[in-house]
Amino acid sequence: MDGVLVDVTSSYRRAIQETVRFFSGKGVMLEEIQALKEKGGYNNDWDLTEAILVVRGMSVPKTEIVEKFQELYRGTKDRGGYIESERWLLSSELLARLKVRYVLGIVTGRPKEEAVFVLRKNNLEQMFDVIVAMEDYPPERSKPDPYPIRLALSRIGKMDAMYIGDSVDDMIAAKGADVHPVGCISPGVEGARARDLLVRNGAKAILDDINDIEKILP
Repeated sequence: MDGVLVDVTSSYRRAIQETVRFFSGKGVMLEEIQALKEKGGYNNDWDLTEAILVVRGMSVPKTEIVEKFQELYRGTKDRGGYIESERWLLSSELLARLKVRYVLGIVTGRPKEEAVFVLRKNNLEQMFDVIVAMEDYPPERSKPDPYPIRLALSRIGKMDAMYIGDSVDDMIAAKGADVHPVGCISPGVEGARARDLLVRNGAKAILDDINDIEKILP
């Protein structure tokens, strides 16, 4: 979902930046966040935020990191959250065409409520046959473990599938689930470097824009 269907530069990525700044007093560049994403193993942004703080010599209880992160991302009764700035990337007309021809699903590391929020905001919840989110699997089975993708396939009764993602973890998980891995370049990410990384980790095709998806579909 994130980086493929939704531009999270000003939401999740900003929440990482501002959570780190809150606890350490130091900023963090988007390039540093992306570098950790490219290493793999940081599908969960709370974990990634904690890792950046550790690099800065900070030992902050995970519960406090999550609390601050969610306050910024989800907002409070007095202030809107960064989630409201998220931009949907896939054309609704294209999505409607895909819905006619294919079974569609989302496998995400988001909490389900946050996944559903962006779909409802864009009136798209009915377009997806299955949504597998954070609550659907144990933390130790998150991507790059193939379990979430396999779970989605089991729920729709399909095994012949394509999985589109923007990260190393996505490609590894797709390969492990025996589905066709396709990489997608996220908004604001340096294309050539990301393309090479995704291919080296198993991507069979690369989309520079999710709206090019029909070019690679059977």
